[in-house]
Amino acid sequence: MVLKVKWIDFKSQIDKYIIEGEVLLEKYKSSRSEEEFTELKDAKQSWENTVISFVKKSFEPEHINFAYEFKAQKGYNLGMKLGIDQKIKNTIQALKDEINGLDYYLKILFISDAIVRPDEIDLNERENLDTEDILDLILSKLYDLYKDGKYHSIKWILEGNGVKLNHGEDWDYGRMLENRGLIDSMNGREVNAKLKLEGKYAIEQSRKAQVTDYTKISSSDEELKALIEGVLKEVEKLGIGQQIIFDEFDELRDDIPKLSKKSFGQLLKSKLGDLIAAKALDKTLASEIFKQFTDQILPF
Repeated sequence: MVLKVKWIDFKSQIDKYIIEGEVLLEKYKSSRSEEEFTELKDAKQSWENTVISFVKKSFEPEHINFAYEFKAQKGYNLGMKLGIDQKIKNTIQALKDEINGLDYYLKILFISDAIVRPDEIDLNERENLDTEDILDLILSKLYDLYKDGKYHSIKWILEGNGVKLNHGEDWDYGRMLENRGLIDSMNGREVNAKLKLEGKYAIEQSRKAQVTDYTKISSSDEELKALIEGVLKEVEKLGIGQQIIFDEFDELRDDIPKLSKKSFGQLLKSKLGDLIAAKALDKTLASEIFKQFTDQILPF
């Protein structure tokens, strides 16, 4: 399964659906009547159908299992006759779960290279990684998910990144990393893991040691200015065009004639980092922007 629309556009649309769901929560959280309950159910159903339709059609082949995965949390009625207050409470909780599920879906998709950005990785190379490389890949992706504090399926991570598994290998990888003191794991039907502080530190040290290659930055001042213009149009189209973004890129554009490729790349990285810190850009969009100029993915 591969995403067939641009990741930026897909994420932007899902973010809008999340906001729409939160608006429904706010509108109906104080509902008490049977009529309001009916309105809530209908509005929730319409929202669910819209989300499911968009997600299914955004993948090749269609993500036909998404509807089941998305609505799996809805079973709150235990067969008893419930009062209207409890019915509303259960429906509100189911809606909250679905909103949270969408937010998590974006996080796990973002770290799934083989689904979201298959043209940017060597799939054959991923299929032939040795054991140490696979362990490094697991740690790297868990690092990108570290802030949510949750446990994540090692099997999901590897398959989403183009690694084919034999039966039970995800358990073996999890045990190896746990024995090294780098992860905590929870074992159920699958092995789920999150980084320990030692694992977080190991990845940070590894990434600091990596040298960014700025050689693919264009030598043409006009091409760089055109790329900046394109970025600003994309930001404006996504509806996040805060003035600080335009100011930072205007400064970058003015500095182009006096910067080497390396200096331009370092300044771009610095400005994107500042915009993330100011909450004007999220890390996903900043990484996409950096790639447009350097042809490299930079995990901010």
